[in-house]
Amino acid sequence: MLKDNNKQISNIPNPSIKKGSITKKLIEFIEETLLVFQKQFKGEIDTSEEVLNEHLGKTLNYQSKSLPFIFQQEAIQKQKKGQNRKVDIGVFCHYAETTPFFTIEAKRLTTSLSKNRDKEYVTGNDPTRLSGGIERFKHNVHGTDLTESALVAYVQKENPKDWFDKINNWINQLITQEIKSLLEWTSNDLLTNVCGFKDGRLTKFVSISVKTNKTNISLNHYFVNLIP
Repeated sequence: MLKDNNKQISNIPNPSIKKGSITKKLIEFIEETLLVFQKQFKGEIDTSEEVLNEHLGKTLNYQSKSLPFIFQQEAIQKQKKGQNRKVDIGVFCHYAETTPFFTIEAKRLTTSLSKNRDKEYVTGNDPTRLSGGIERFKHNVHGTDLTESALVAYVQKENPKDWFDKINNWINQLITQEIKSLLEWTSNDLLTNVCGFKDGRLTKFVSISVKTNKTNISLNHYFVNLIP
């Protein structure tokens, strides 16, 4: 029989991070941890998205032991209408919270994906299925009702600069309707490079997308280079 523990578990969020700076602290932590992840899993160029997401989730949780962050894989994103969706990783400050304050969606960047999935970082081939990364945030099914979130790209073929150019080209084609979409795409959806391509391990981009509910979400894009 387990020994009874009379110590009451507090339901008060950890006060070590001041209110208003929690997201900034989280982003700093994510960027530091992605470098740890890149070093550990460099060379995983054929590994599936599901396996890499599991590795990433465990790495984030292990590295955050002294911080008030909980990283939950396949976190539920409650929808006002229709079926609830799941995002790859939801971030919570406390175990009793039911809604993440930040979400992370991850995608592979590789030339080995099938033709109907090659643009999946941005959008899927079928606009009714919402399989694209940025697309899901614009539809408010990921990062539901949030103002900031992140996408992580596992670069398994080519290089971050090539993928940056490709992704912005796809977004430009969505803006001009060369690629059909139910969404409105603008130049704000384009990835902006904020750190150059100096560090081959991790490259950061930012973009701002308008959701279907007319609110904005700021997206932090991280390209993790797994190529040996």
